Amino acid sequence: MLDTKQKNDIKFMIGIVLFMILSVVVYFEKRLDIMNTTVYAFSYRHGLVARGVLGTFLEIWDKYSPVDLMSYHTIYQISEAATLVYFVMLLWMTGTILKHCRDHEIEAKILLGCLMIFAVPMFLTSDNFGRLDVYLMIIMLFCMILILEEKFEVLILPSVALAALIHEGFVFMNLNIILVLLFYKLLTKQEKKEKVKYIALLVLTFTIPSIFFLYFEFFSHRFGTDVYQETIALAKKLSVDGKTYHKQVVMHEIMGMDIAGMEKKHHRWNREDTPIFLVLFSPYIILAVKFFYSYVKKCHTKVDKWLAMSFLIAPLTLLPEIILKVDYGRYMFAICFYYIVMTLCYISMQEKNMLETVNQWKNILLQHKIWSVAGVCYLFMFVPFRGYRICDLVTGIVSRLFGN
Repeated sequence: MLDTKQKNDIKFMIGIVLFMILSVVVYFEKRLDIMNTTVYAFSYRHGLVARGVLGTFLEIWDKYSPVDLMSYHTIYQISEAATLVYFVMLLWMTGTILKHCRDHEIEAKILLGCLMIFAVPMFLTSDNFGRLDVYLMIIMLFCMILILEEKFEVLILPSVALAALIHEGFVFMNLNIILVLLFYKLLTKQEKKEKVKYIALLVLTFTIPSIFFLYFEFFSHRFGTDVYQETIALAKKLSVDGKTYHKQVVMHEIMGMDIAGMEKKHHRWNREDTPIFLVLFSPYIILAVKFFYSYVKKCHTKVDKWLAMSFLIAPLTLLPEIILKVDYGRYMFAICFYYIVMTLCYISMQEKNMLETVNQWKNILLQHKIWSVAGVCYLFMFVPFRGYRICDLVTGIVSRLFGN
């Protein structure tokens, strides 16, 4: 028989499933951006190139298939399947966290609810549907669950290697969560054997994808001249109209060319969007600063301070992306996702200072229920996050102010 907590957890997860269905109805734009089809034209047929692993799998599958799979329709179906797997992983993560939060169920569910508002619609828009990020999120969630459950953690190593092969940006956008969790385990385990295990996992988890990143960034482009025209022809074939492809991503990833000059418009959008987003999002930024300040104040031992510092500074791995690249919608999502999910992980792992902090803030929120509900509702104004543009709300305001 299920106890009361288990019944409540099931009801909560059913609520998430219903929200997923509603999000598909409301946010799903049912089309792929040309960048998200172009990357499937990259493969290892002429060498190890960046982002080539999925295209290679597709080519192998196509070779043994009785029908032509090198088409927009196939990629659309693959993207639908990937989005469904992503939803399943979110549910699996939710179940894992709730299982480990028996004494802090209310706090966990509040945070999970806020997380789902951001996470569920993310890959339903044309900007991000079918984007390689969805595979990186699936892998990151899988690794996170392995660490929380402390089972089959050796699978983290091939998982992060695969993620780097899918998209080298994994090193900056998603790896931080896995590294911080492994660092937490290293500092909190008492047995020498366990510490040695987590040292090895931490070092290898950082090193393997980093090596792939360095190779793809500096050495993989020597194959570019040989495959450039062939890649363009296949990219056009995979597009919705059979004629277009994403020129910048081919030139950068295959030829190794600097495309900063082609992205001036996007950098201008970033400069215009970011201040407005920060102002509109400032209530949550202020709350987050106060929350984490109260958390840090409770950290007195050396271990506690290391845990807090690693938690707080890990999103700085996104700085190279923010400075050099242009997909600010992705970066804002990654930052929001990181801090919410890592707070949930610290609760799940029974980090005492985080438990005290969330309990304190739960009581504050319950004393101000109307403002708390209004704050949750206000979150919907920012979703879904986009790609180059942060979100529709900010884009609309910028358009009125600057005519863009």
